[in-house]
Amino acid sequence: MRSWTLQRVLKGVPHPLVTFSKSLDTSLKGTEAAASRVEKSLDAARNLDGKSALNGRNSLSARLSQSLLKDSGRIQSSPKEVPSASDILNKERTIPTRERTPERIRRRKKVVRAPPEARAQLSKPKLKEKKNVVKEAHAKSELLKQQKAVQTGLATGFTHDSSLVPETWASEPWKYQASSLEKFATRLPPPHIEPETALRTGVIDNLTTALVDVPPVSEHHPVAKLSHGLDRVLFNPGVHWLQDPRSRVYNFTPWLESIPKVNDFAFERLTGFIKSSRDEDLRELAERHNKKFAGSTSSLSGMLSHIYFLISEHKQVELTTLSQHFRHESPNFTSGQKMPATVVLNYKDGTYAIDSHSAEWDDPDKNILTWMGTLLENLLTKTPSEFQKFIRKESEPIEHDEEAHKMREAYRYAKSDKFVMRSQLDCQDKRLPGTGVFDIKTRACVSVRMDILNYEENAGYLIKSQYGLLESFEKEYYDLIRSAFLKYSFQVRIGNMDGVMVTYHNTERIFGFQYISLDEMDERLLGPVPGMGDKVFRKSVKLLEEILESATALMPNEVSGIIFAIQFEKLMVCILESVKVSFETRVPGTVLRVYVQPEQWDKNLGPTPIESLNVRVRHFLDGEEVRASAALRSVEEDWTMSYEITRSTLPQEVIQVKYEKLEGRKKRSFVLPSSISLAEAQAYWDSISFHKRDDAEERSIKPSVDDFTLANAAIEQFRHLSREGRQYSQQIEKQYAGKPKVVLGSPSPDLLEEPPELVDSNDKTLSDNGP
Repeated sequence: MRSWTLQRVLKGVPHPLVTFSKSLDTSLKGTEAAASRVEKSLDAARNLDGKSALNGRNSLSARLSQSLLKDSGRIQSSPKEVPSASDILNKERTIPTRERTPERIRRRKKVVRAPPEARAQLSKPKLKEKKNVVKEAHAKSELLKQQKAVQTGLATGFTHDSSLVPETWASEPWKYQASSLEKFATRLPPPHIEPETALRTGVIDNLTTALVDVPPVSEHHPVAKLSHGLDRVLFNPGVHWLQDPRSRVYNFTPWLESIPKVNDFAFERLTGFIKSSRDEDLRELAERHNKKFAGSTSSLSGMLSHIYFLISEHKQVELTTLSQHFRHESPNFTSGQKMPATVVLNYKDGTYAIDSHSAEWDDPDKNILTWMGTLLENLLTKTPSEFQKFIRKESEPIEHDEEAHKMREAYRYAKSDKFVMRSQLDCQDKRLPGTGVFDIKTRACVSVRMDILNYEENAGYLIKSQYGLLESFEKEYYDLIRSAFLKYSFQVRIGNMDGVMVTYHNTERIFGFQYISLDEMDERLLGPVPGMGDKVFRKSVKLLEEILESATALMPNEVSGIIFAIQFEKLMVCILESVKVSFETRVPGTVLRVYVQPEQWDKNLGPTPIESLNVRVRHFLDGEEVRASAALRSVEEDWTMSYEITRSTLPQEVIQVKYEKLEGRKKRSFVLPSSISLAEAQAYWDSISFHKRDDAEERSIKPSVDDFTLANAAIEQFRHLSREGRQYSQQIEKQYAGKPKVVLGSPSPDLLEEPPELVDSNDKTLSDNGP
């Protein structure tokens, strides 16, 4: 207790007093001894001469003494009678000495030292040498100070820190020295601010309607209907398994399970896709209604997507309806969805027909999914006997059905202020709301999409469950939200449709179907805000019109399609038939960059001219400026959007470099199949052909070896799952071989519909193309 009290009292006391307290504490043995020692200290303090000893630490010593007396049970002395701490320290500060025993003397190491006279004689030269070095250093330091003072104009007798230094600079004449920036004729802008000039500004309010129907010019085929009882999917939300994995009962005919090979389907017997620039009906409608631009859903959806990124500032998608497996997955759009969009504006008779543009090295005809969509669309809308007419032998010559080409496919034409838009109508069921029209979409599994050239091996990938990060419908739905819903929503609105029916497959086998309405897509993209999808679409279409107006206005003579290029101090003329326009809105989505250049250019005239436009928007709710996130959550407020389109005044070389970087972001490496090496890549690419056409256009630029790559760890994981899935399918096929297939709603297995016999190149039946 006594030791603890001392430590508490002595907290913060300087070192000498602490030393004294410790020695005092160790010397006290009992309360009587402690009291006696304190009394002696008090007597010594009273006998001191002078009163200075009572100053300083007297209060602290008083507390110390009182504490000691209190612990010992003695009477407490008055603070006036307490001596100062210095008196106590001077009296009690003794250092005990060790006893010099013979043993200690023997243990000490004997050191032989020289006599004092000899040591002094030896140290004199060293001391003298040291003094000389110090003098030289001081002299050198003074010399440097004087030189510095002369250079600065302060060569006076005053010290460095003196406040009496005269202002010698006041008598010197002023001298002007030009800065390095003044060497330039014009001062360059800061690097983060791009020089630009304003071209167009305006305000987009809440438009009532974006598109109005336009009657078609020519007669067209009626809109197709679903077959095989698939209409049940339209009126029941969620995924519908083709075959229930637990009971193995088919919800639809087993004939749909196996997908014919793409090379066995006669695409030439169908009415092919017509580009906007080749659609005479579309151009005629644009001229009839005095519209400057015309395009289809395939060419417009990419530009509208980047305008959406600008309006929403790259808003993340809504994943709250998914299971906990995707709680930590990315809510951002995929890199493919954010890829720059490039279109070609083909000019003719005052109208620009817009076509999609693909790079020279990217051949869509070599993408199996391009043809798989057409094949499955006919598979779902035709009966087995009708579909059989489009299956051909490999040796069979290509025959064109003239009767089929007399009538056009079913299209919906609609107009806006400056546009005529076209949308192909895939399927219709009048029991659906509105027009009853919906789009048919095919969705390959993730393994096929990520490793498209290796589709044969990846066709073993299976969908085994409803939920999960892999091998599930939920995984495919999650990818749809991030990579396709935005494009689907624009296409559905242009076609005045109700939604899309998605078919999940692996290029060999169909797993299930799902109908997704437009309202559901809007909710996944924008959240549960009623009517927000229509508002965004109307503003996107209006802003697209203003951007294309600004892009085409960059040409001095838009009527004849002539632009002028100056080179070698001569005025040269190049007649343009088309203009290439590229759109990109990068994160964080504050600026949409548009690059405009001629599609074809004579290299003899010099580098291809290119222009860059910057598009920015601002949002207002009831006249008050807000962020995009607040505008997209508004329901009853009046949402208006102002826009500003500027033209970059950077040098042509700088704009060209920026555009080349944009093209680089579009490029993707082709992952080779497992059995193909890099040395065989070029030959393998040339051998890919899914549809033999007489009028096939030969690509002038083909992928080089650098455009191909081998599979990384993620791709190898998908391939591993595909191989496991193939083995599992083979085991199941052996296990249930010879057993009847049970279809929901069928009276007995004997009445099941058998799949028709399909013929391949070796004249073998293809009753089952998959596992």
